[in-house]
Amino acid sequence: MKKVFLLFSMSVLLMISCKNVNTSTTENSYKKKISLNGSWQFLASNEVAETNVLTQDYKQWDTLKVPGNWDTRKRYAEYVGKGYYQKNFKLPTNWQGKQVRLKFGAVYQTAKVWLNGEFLGTHVGGYLPFEFNITQKVKKKEVNSVVVMADNTIKRGAWWAWGGISREVFLEANESVRMVYQHIASVPNFKTKEVAFSIKYKIENNGSSLAKVAIAFRIKDVVKLENKELSIKAGEVKETVIHFTKKLSDVKLWHFDHPNLYQLTSELLIKGKLQDVATDNFGVRKFEVIGEQFYLNNQPVRMNGVNRVHNHPDYGNTEPDHLITQDLLDIKSLGCNFSRLMHAPLSKNILDFCDKNGFLLVEEIPVWGDQDPNSIPNNPLTKQWMKTMIERDFNHPSVVAWSVGNELRNPEGAWSTKALTADQYGYVDSMLDYVAELDTTRLKTYVTITSYRKGEIGTEPYEKVDFISMNSYGNAPVLAEKTHKKFPGKPIFISEIGIGQIGPAPEGGLSDRLVGYLKELKKYPYVTGVSLWSYNDYRSNYKGTPESGFREWGIVSETREKKKAYQQLKDVYEDWEVKEKIKP
Repeated sequence: MKKVFLLFSMSVLLMISCKNVNTSTTENSYKKKISLNGSWQFLASNEVAETNVLTQDYKQWDTLKVPGNWDTRKRYAEYVGKGYYQKNFKLPTNWQGKQVRLKFGAVYQTAKVWLNGEFLGTHVGGYLPFEFNITQKVKKKEVNSVVVMADNTIKRGAWWAWGGISREVFLEANESVRMVYQHIASVPNFKTKEVAFSIKYKIENNGSSLAKVAIAFRIKDVVKLENKELSIKAGEVKETVIHFTKKLSDVKLWHFDHPNLYQLTSELLIKGKLQDVATDNFGVRKFEVIGEQFYLNNQPVRMNGVNRVHNHPDYGNTEPDHLITQDLLDIKSLGCNFSRLMHAPLSKNILDFCDKNGFLLVEEIPVWGDQDPNSIPNNPLTKQWMKTMIERDFNHPSVVAWSVGNELRNPEGAWSTKALTADQYGYVDSMLDYVAELDTTRLKTYVTITSYRKGEIGTEPYEKVDFISMNSYGNAPVLAEKTHKKFPGKPIFISEIGIGQIGPAPEGGLSDRLVGYLKELKKYPYVTGVSLWSYNDYRSNYKGTPESGFREWGIVSETREKKKAYQQLKDVYEDWEVKEKIKP
């Protein structure tokens, strides 16, 4: 590993020397990231006081694998509440003088973290990363103890509230000056036949003095080594943006049929010494709305899709790479290329697969239903979720839109009277504005079931969405017509379609009525695609769940056994593709 790093450092410095930058080598090479995944001590208890947890004999606790979900273990399968995790670690000797951070990929739903008995902080959310700078708190030469409390009491929707540390945990070492992120936008202009590139860097100086830094970046086959210099005060976090253009003919576009990826590598240097390196894949593509149609790279596209619930009886929502690959290749084979797969931020392995294999995504934060306490105007918590998700996923070309919530509606009255409450309207309205501030390169939406009920212009922020996402569990063609009549001029994506649970494998099938709706929707020019709910059956304790404990909406079972519905959906989507190809 050291040899690889040294070779890489030498190649970087050699290239930088061509730009008249001081090329003195870094004083030490070190492993920047240390995984804390693996076996942790575990205690499931709603009785023990949090302060008492910090003084317990952890060796007497059970053990659990991290990342993972406690609900996949038989003894904790029905447990709801607080789960405590503990692990010891020791820093490498060559991390002396480094900035050290403790990072979590996701903990559901509310997390509290202690280091050596000292409280670090709380995180609420369940599906997004968070971190703590522990430089001044960690023991440099002794064993450290980290304790995490995960509380899965809060649940949303019909999907299972899998508890625990569900994504990776690791320690990261940095120099005093580090690159927080690099965001690259690459938008083709088909009139000027150019691609406008912009790279936004966020740099943090944890040192005690002014730092004069150079950012050297390159994109293979697009941009040779370039650099930018800036000064960052002690304790300052600074953003800087680099703009440049290239001929459209000189780049290969990203498309779901040919997902071409480029790689941006940036080095952060002070007086020629390498401080930090960031490498991200990205794609050059433009997904936009023109009139009532979706356009990808200046060509109109209509999308097939199926939703997928992050759920498996063996893995919970901590889904291994082989399961993601198996499921999404299968979904692609059905003729699907676009979906809001799930009502929550997606895992990194899903995003990476979709980038490399060509699948378009709408990502959404988990604000759902008629009584979600977070659906209030200018909510700082949901803004934090959205900001974290966009910053984490900005470079993924597969992500083409952001959604701020799903199926918000007033809690009282009959279904025919459903509309957004004043608070829900204010929530959607303010969040759409916030998304526009964070990312101007992608589309905005929210998922409605009120547009064809009591929703009207003035009671839904129709003007601020780029396209209408609409769920239908009734006569979808009629409901789409109603929505289009009330909210004309924008594409409609049927983000969920269904009528009732499909039934168990292998005989569970789509009803003739639902198959008919799917075929009929293809006739509507403003309906830009549909997504069946859902690909897989999923664990739930929501009303109407069968005795098995798994809701049977899937075209495959929870263990991925195919149903009759699987071939039915494939036939519908294949028929659509044939008609599209012969259409004059």
